[in-house]
Amino acid sequence: MEYLKLFWKHNLENEPVVILYEIDENNERLAIKSIDVFADRHTVNIDDLYANAIEIIPVPTAETFNSHELGNEFYACLISKEEFEQTWNVHHYYGKLDE
Repeated sequence: MEYLKLFWKHNLENEPVVILYEIDENNERLAIKSIDVFADRHTVNIDDLYANAIEIIPVPTAETFNSHELGNEFYACLISKEEFEQTWNVHHYYGKLDE
């Protein structure tokens, strides 16, 4: 598994500013679970990212996000399984909200 933290710079009031992903590297980089983190640090756990998806696409690598080919508003870094699981379990985010 790979654990990725994605920072999303935007001015959209109802969208997350950080997204944490648990990615299955052996299954085309599909996300197993994700956590949306909002500006007030509350979180929403998503245990089936593809439940309402029309198309399923792999989660890009940190290098792809950081190359800015997907836009300048993204920055990504790898995190530990422990950081992902702690955030998942406590339903609150204590980390940085921007890169």
